Amino acid sequence: MASRPPIDAREVTRFEALVTATDADRAAEFLGRCVPGSAWMASIRTALVEATVTARNPLGTFDEKTCTCVSLLLSLPVPIEPGLRFRLIADDGGQLSASGVVRPWGV
Repeated sequence: MASRPPIDAREVTRFEALVTATDADRAAEFLGRCVPGSAWMASIRTALVEATVTARNPLGTFDEKTCTCVSLLLSLPVPIEPGLRFRLIADDGGQLSASGVVRPWGV
């Protein structure tokens, strides 16, 4: 059995991720709100950290209502690695949220 490469975890304040609205019926609302400068709470492992969207870009030919790429700036450093799943939560009591996965470094 081949061994797995070591996990490339880093403590960062900036990263890129692929995100999808948790509730598909609210995808348009999520995209309308998930714009550069917008503030969210990021639930990463056991941390709940303020996150600001610095950029959002479509992912190739995918409809953004299905999946979009965001760049995030965190208020505090958090250890993450490519492939880590996390959640973005709006300040509306958690009704508007998205699930995400950290993109590989340098992509």
